[in-house]
Amino acid sequence: MAAWQLGLGVFDHGQPLGMVTLRARDFLVVREVTTSSWLGIEHQGKGYGTEARVGLLTLAFDHLDARAARTEVFQDNHASQGVSRKLGYEHDGVSVDARGDEALMSDRLQLTRQKCAQQDRHPVRVDGMASCRPMFGL
Repeated sequence: MAAWQLGLGVFDHGQPLGMVTLRARDFLVVREVTTSSWLGIEHQGKGYGTEARVGLLTLAFDHLDARAARTEVFQDNHASQGVSRKLGYEHDGVSVDARGDEALMSDRLQLTRQKCAQQDRHPVRVDGMASCRPMFGL
């Protein structure tokens, strides 16, 4: 499987708050994933984004055996920058991305498996992964 993507909803007591996505290309060779997340503005700053991203990272590192996770964040998105840095992501370059009809700089950030293992994380439980592994090409 050359590429895959897993989109998950973020909910609080049945109320949708946003979504997170885990995706990869040539995962069996490069062992890297890309994470992205979006929360409604009224739900930001309450820990939901951090908790959701920890869930993705747990899946990637502990259950899919990823080597690294990457994300891209607009330089003016201070909330997302903060979540990424709190989780241990480190600067890995820049890119130019479109937001509407405007070209903006984004920071590329990377979190390695080793760096993630050094971080204190919320406990996450993943059930049923054995039967899902073929969906990720494993």
